[in-house]
Amino acid sequence: MARDCVTNDFEACIRGKGPGRVPVFALGLGFDLQVGGVTCAESRSDVDKTVQATLAAVERFGYDWAVVFPDDYVEFEPLGLTMRDSPDTPTMPEHYLPMNRETLRGFQIPDAGKDMRLPIHLEMLKKTKEKIGDSVWVTGRIAAPFSSLALLYGVDALLMNLLFDPDLVRDNLRFFVAHQIAFGKAQFDAGADLLWLGDCVAASRFISAGHYEEFAFEPAAEVASALSGERTRLIYHASETSMPHLRLQTQLPVSAVNLGEDVSIAAVKKELTPTMGIMGNFDPILLRDGSPEQVMQATRDIIRENRPGGPYIFNTSEGITPDTPPENVLAVMTTAKECFC
Repeated sequence: MARDCVTNDFEACIRGKGPGRVPVFALGLGFDLQVGGVTCAESRSDVDKTVQATLAAVERFGYDWAVVFPDDYVEFEPLGLTMRDSPDTPTMPEHYLPMNRETLRGFQIPDAGKDMRLPIHLEMLKKTKEKIGDSVWVTGRIAAPFSSLALLYGVDALLMNLLFDPDLVRDNLRFFVAHQIAFGKAQFDAGADLLWLGDCVAASRFISAGHYEEFAFEPAAEVASALSGERTRLIYHASETSMPHLRLQTQLPVSAVNLGEDVSIAAVKKELTPTMGIMGNFDPILLRDGSPEQVMQATRDIIRENRPGGPYIFNTSEGITPDTPPENVLAVMTTAKECFC
């Protein structure tokens, strides 16, 4: 189990101070559940099995957080998505909702204590916190408003409307600012210490820095401002590698920004001098395909490059794939903690 002082170390990192040891994270997600013997279907509904697998992964691999993240759609199903569920694959929409005014007029902010799988998600957070206490950061998740639109309507519809009906995009964004603030507050009330604010569709592989500034930045900032507090923290994640996009993302009122694997954290810190924690960019494909010796050496190299020049938190750039060898994950986490001691 991670050390009792991880909270102080994380706080030191996000405030630009020297921690006792830099926190070591990894986006285990589906990998952790599979290693724990939990099917995709069970992760959506079986609170006890999912919590047990999450805690077992923290114990086995030594993560400094416990992430409750069964899938991307838990807060969108109550808005009318019909999902395609199967035991062994992540849940996905049968079809996206039509992106038009009629759909938007029909939305109401869901009741997190009653609607569909929202209470299950909150119960997972609550039980994880009860069992693990303050030894690690219990972490929930929300989608940033811009990426919320892609999850509900599909990426193609969102990008088309950026060009042909930007006012419809803006009006949707206003709804999802309120929607995600409500869901985020419910997760903090349930016991989360930290929220993962995912915004991958706002990344440079989808939109320009100009479109990011016009459409994605302010809604994400509003959500982060409403949810950040003395005991509530957020990590923003778009798996970004573009310096113009990162220049904007590092101005968000969040605790840390998680980067993609094809960018140098050292270069980002040198050019942008961010005041929050910078984390990520360990390649999950290398983690899956390399030998234990190769991933251990890559861990040493990335820490040697990224640690100087300001606060740094170790993390993968994206989720660990379920077919990753567990011995590789253990090798990376053990090596990272040895380097940071």
